[in-house]
Amino acid sequence: MSLTPETTWMALLAVQTLHLLHHLLAKRHISIVEVLAGAALLIPIPAGAAAGLLLMILHVGLILVQLVGSLWIRRLSPGCGDEKSLWATLG
Repeated sequence: MSLTPETTWMALLAVQTLHLLHHLLAKRHISIVEVLAGAALLIPIPAGAAAGLLLMILHVGLILVQLVGSLWIRRLSPGCGDEKSLWATLG
């Protein structure tokens, strides 16, 4: 199976879904990366080869960031209701 913008889009969608579920189960807040990954899913797949390559690079980069974020979720993401969390002081 070769990499195409369609396959990287589907992979990002799957990783994004699992990553957000992980945030819910771990009771962690989402960050700007999850918002950017969601926005990247809204970019239409272009017809040109160069634009398609750039979109694939974006998809793969966001997949890697979210995989690392899932591995280190306790360190990188503040907890919900955590007294040391910046988010707890805002609400």
